[in-house]
Amino acid sequence: MNVIDVIGLMKSFGPRQILDGATFAIGEEEKAGLIGVNGSGKSTLMEILAGIEEREGGTVALKRGATVGYLPQEPLLDDRRTVGEELEAGLVAIRRTLSEYEAIGVRLAEGEGDHDRLLERQGELSTWIEHHGGWNTDHRVAEVMTRLRIPDRHQRIGELSGGTRRRVALGRLLLQAPDLLLLDEPTNHLDADTVQWLQDHLCNYPGAVLLVTHDRYFLDRVATRMLELERGEITPYSGGYSRYLEQKEEKLAQEARGHERLLNLLRVETAWIRRGAKARTTKQKARIDRYHDLEERSQVEGVRETRLAFTAGDTLGGTIMELLGLHKALGGRRLVDGLTFRMKRGDRVGIIGPNGCGKTTLIRTIMGEEAPDAGSVAIGKKTRIAYFDQNRTILDPDQTIYDFFGEGDYVTVGGEKRHKIGYLEDFLFAPSDRMRRISTLSGGERSRLVLARLMLEDSNLLILDEPTNDLDIPTLQLLDDALVRFPGCVLMVTHDRFFLDKVATGILAFEGEGQVTFHEGNYTLYRERMAQAANAGKQEAKDAGKAARADAARDKPRKRGLTYGERLELERVEADIERLELRKGEVEALLADPAAYGSVEGGIGALSAEFTRLEEELGALLVRWEELETKRAEG
Repeated sequence: MNVIDVIGLMKSFGPRQILDGATFAIGEEEKAGLIGVNGSGKSTLMEILAGIEEREGGTVALKRGATVGYLPQEPLLDDRRTVGEELEAGLVAIRRTLSEYEAIGVRLAEGEGDHDRLLERQGELSTWIEHHGGWNTDHRVAEVMTRLRIPDRHQRIGELSGGTRRRVALGRLLLQAPDLLLLDEPTNHLDADTVQWLQDHLCNYPGAVLLVTHDRYFLDRVATRMLELERGEITPYSGGYSRYLEQKEEKLAQEARGHERLLNLLRVETAWIRRGAKARTTKQKARIDRYHDLEERSQVEGVRETRLAFTAGDTLGGTIMELLGLHKALGGRRLVDGLTFRMKRGDRVGIIGPNGCGKTTLIRTIMGEEAPDAGSVAIGKKTRIAYFDQNRTILDPDQTIYDFFGEGDYVTVGGEKRHKIGYLEDFLFAPSDRMRRISTLSGGERSRLVLARLMLEDSNLLILDEPTNDLDIPTLQLLDDALVRFPGCVLMVTHDRFFLDKVATGILAFEGEGQVTFHEGNYTLYRERMAQAANAGKQEAKDAGKAARADAARDKPRKRGLTYGERLELERVEADIERLELRKGEVEALLADPAAYGSVEGGIGALSAEFTRLEEELGALLVRWEELETKRAEG
């Protein structure tokens, strides 16, 4: 059964048609990825499904009783609330349902109301609570806070950074556990380990998920179907991102073959028309009509693509960028402790580590925006740096797109003079966009604008802090290729694992306690080496433990076994364990049968208390039984 059915959705902004009959459905536990170029309408579609944006036509039908949760790119949170209060807001429905469940248990125990109807309702509530993870709410809150690296629950939302606010919003939504999760760029501001946890969490999520993300590995692991939004319509593809690429390539090849056949037929008809054919007969008139139809069908609307190409300035010298015994602390916390690192020609190095570990601080130190506590940063005399700041502080919200590139009507690209309007078209900005204020641009459009400015700089060292955030997948593919072809060096902070695998030749990893280590190779090679080292360490510890136990056993004086009193105690302990396990099984069966609650004094509350007591008593008896059995075996 589908959790949502969307039919013939229509939406426009002025003359621009964003959605033009978009039709699709999502199954109850389906995980779908929504892709499309920046500006194609993905976020607008998500807002319509979330009930935030109005549609102009079509229908959106939710399954009866289904709930929807939405994570926008810029979540709105109450600055006056604490982190704990925001997270608790995601548990309102679960708390309310638990309260109703317990109230019914009390009524059943006291013999109030319609017994059968109460049992039926309690069963419905039990299923709902199970589906939404309500039985272990406290554990889920602790896990979400730990995994998403959410700070102290007493901290005010207004004191948090943009990235942390977004993680709190994501945590609240995951705790809410709606039937349909709508996630717009959920991996932004998450480090690689957190992305891995979120990936696994969504794969096992009991409801449906529709997500927009530029993380291609994430799409491959999570999505079971891809929905492409193109020219206002939705085209479905089975499987994840890799399968989408294969099917898309096949589809484009078929379209190209069909278009070629159409052109061949049009050439024949054009030659006939040019010979001076007249519509004297019905047959000739039909052929002329067919010619005009072919002519119209052969007009294929061009799809604009971003053009990315970084130009290198002077050739790099012997020294490019060196960090010598670098130390850096922030707020009393050690971030970098004695890092020595030298970039060499052709290096494209990815900097990785948990959120807040100091990646951006390291970049700012290299750029000279912050001073090292000890050690030095050496920039080569011939090194020319171009810097992409993740906060895009270079952008002035009140400035127009056209004025962002300085005075005059021309820019110089690789020594060649170009008009600004033509250059902006390479980055998907139409001539009519030139007077738009930067404050009106989407996140993806702002990133493209910064990249356009960056490419005018004759640099030979690119320093990029989260360059992939908000970019669509087609632009990311072009950025991958542009960086690989760049003749200079690249130092980049990014959480995008696919991007790191495609571009990076080395990894600079923050590994805790100020330790920052360089590893040759891409991200996958780094992870494989880390896994091998961890397994080797576990095996060494296991072997050392075995050896220590063997030595202890040899050196340990042999005991005489159980005394007469201990033998009698062992018999009593075994009998008690058997009796308590039998009763535990009976209580467990009663807890699993809501119909039985009314027959027990105190109802479900009494049963739960007894079950907890039995587990505690059994635990203590089993510990003592193990001690006595071990001593008897040594006798």
